[in-house]
Amino acid sequence: MSITVMVYSSKPENRKNIVGLLQKMGLSVITEASDTQQALRLARSSRPNLIIYDIDSFEYRSLETATILANEKIAPLLLITDPHQQRVIAAMREDYIMSYVVRPLTRWTLQSAIHTVLSAINKLKEKESEITKLKNNLETRKLVEKAKHLVMKELSLSEDEAYRRMQRLSMNKGVPLKQVAEAIILKYEL
Repeated sequence: MSITVMVYSSKPENRKNIVGLLQKMGLSVITEASDTQQALRLARSSRPNLIIYDIDSFEYRSLETATILANEKIAPLLLITDPHQQRVIAAMREDYIMSYVVRPLTRWTLQSAIHTVLSAINKLKEKESEITKLKNNLETRKLVEKAKHLVMKELSLSEDEAYRRMQRLSMNKGVPLKQVAEAIILKYEL
């Protein structure tokens, strides 16, 4: 997979330097933004894999916009900043602001930070997927338990018999057990 990058900097010389470093690394810069509104618009429309965001220490809106992008989870953000920027360190609490690099910017520091950011976002996505899967499994178990108790009550069956009956119905119909449970709940609760 080729990594697509959006670069934001209000300073043309910084933007040119960042783009040059990224191209030397073989990364695809798909768009560049020179102001915060353009950064929001381009990030939303181009959906890059990574946003390199140069924070101007004298412009409050740039950090505010970075926080908006992080909250929207469009792509992970790598911030470039001046030394001793406490506001940037505080902004790191946002989920998708993954790291920052302090000027002066070199190819090695940028490459290391990008590697760290991409590794972190992959781990985060794996955890989010795992959490979603666990939530779905828990929801299924709750529905199956509820349906099983309804079957036990309505048909005067033991817990094991009710569960086996639901399993058989699931296999015979070729549908997931969750779907059988939902149908039973609809039938007996109406």
